[in-house]
Amino acid sequence: MSCLMLATSIFTVSCSDPAEDNIDTGSILETTADIETDNETDIRKAIADNLPETDFEGQIFRISTKEGTLYEIYTEAEDGEILNDALYQRNRTVEERFNVEIAPLVTNANDGNTHVNSVTNTIMAGDDAFDLAATYVYTSGTIIIEKLYINWLSLQYNDFTKPWWINGINEKFQVEDVLYAAVGDICISALKLTYGIFYNKNIGKSYNTEDYYQIVRDGTWTIEYFISRVKDIYNDVNGDGLRDKNDLYGFTAEAATNLDVYTFAFDIPIIDRNDEGIPEIVLNTDKTIQSVETINRLYWDGIGSYIPTDYNEPITVFKDGNAMFTTTWLGNAFSVFREMEDDYGILPYPKFDEKQEIYMTGAMDNYSVLGVPITATNLDMISIITEAINAESYKSLFPVYYTQALQNKFARDTESIEMIDILMAGRNFDFSTLFASNIPGIPWLFRSLVASKSTDFVSQYTRTENSALAGLEKVLDTYKSN
Repeated sequence: MSCLMLATSIFTVSCSDPAEDNIDTGSILETTADIETDNETDIRKAIADNLPETDFEGQIFRISTKEGTLYEIYTEAEDGEILNDALYQRNRTVEERFNVEIAPLVTNANDGNTHVNSVTNTIMAGDDAFDLAATYVYTSGTIIIEKLYINWLSLQYNDFTKPWWINGINEKFQVEDVLYAAVGDICISALKLTYGIFYNKNIGKSYNTEDYYQIVRDGTWTIEYFISRVKDIYNDVNGDGLRDKNDLYGFTAEAATNLDVYTFAFDIPIIDRNDEGIPEIVLNTDKTIQSVETINRLYWDGIGSYIPTDYNEPITVFKDGNAMFTTTWLGNAFSVFREMEDDYGILPYPKFDEKQEIYMTGAMDNYSVLGVPITATNLDMISIITEAINAESYKSLFPVYYTQALQNKFARDTESIEMIDILMAGRNFDFSTLFASNIPGIPWLFRSLVASKSTDFVSQYTRTENSALAGLEKVLDTYKSN
């Protein structure tokens, strides 16, 4: 099978790029023989996609992607590793059904900005170089503002009522009858980058005997409870008087993307729809102010929290058994934490308070969104093949990642499987994530305040409100012009 490759040499680093975005699955020893068909898989496979049986006579379906997320799009061959082989079989199933060839055009970078610049420049040049783009969500708003994507809802064969479209996201990204960027089960990054709390069970036994799984079930796993558990856990292990990665802590995290998740977890929308269905900025509330103060206490007030300046260090600290809790994305269960000696569990983010009905979480703003370039010439093929790949991902690829790998292979106890289901059921999303670069200040305001150890939400919001409103107006004008 041939493979089209588009390489770019520019490399820039986004503050939102995860260290393990291109997750190494090469060392996973399980084979496809380990996969067993279960009722859930049978149910998924029984859902019809209602696509016409069309012969595209060997046409190439070109998907623009980048090195860091190629695991969503393409692999050259089977190699006995379950995730790789599931991806290969997904593509072969679609290729054989419709007589097409799926080929990635790969931007030679892990970061989102380099890839988006490549996509933008290619479309602006009028070059019909690819049929579908899969770009980082937080960088993709610029493509939309430049009016370079086609409205998904104008295409004939995409059915957004089907379960392979992640409508918790798509509903947030749609304005009236326009949807420029969509997320489906092709976008495995939306699963990998979903946030949870990892819990070192060995340290937990040393400091308390509480059953955190039961506390979650009881609905009392709140942020105040969490702070009370971690604030006093500290041990200067080597006795050097320095707080560093070699000591023992109750909690460790970085002061960047982890912080974004608290607005999702506490059900604090940044942009929400008004009575007319139009998005508006709604972040300025007493609950937001209180939450900024609360997370500042978690991060900076107790001796039990270790928040280093190195973005990657908290993952290492937790892996090495030096923190009882850390907040990070589920993809680390596939990679870094597989080598962890201590037993760990996975928990949802805490609630704001016990009045909150469900546990909620978010995904890092590096998950992929799908867009169709205005230079595309065969819209029926694009619509059909995109629908088919999402449907087949839902039926065969997502279950391997979620059930066979994340739950059954890498979760270390049955309770964590239950907890993963809870946090996945409570995933929360926001319109602002798609336009983080186009609505100045507001999407990352919560993060920037806590990272700078500030609780002065009102002053910072007042300084950014006018520019944010102007940015949002420009975004909405783009939708209205469709």
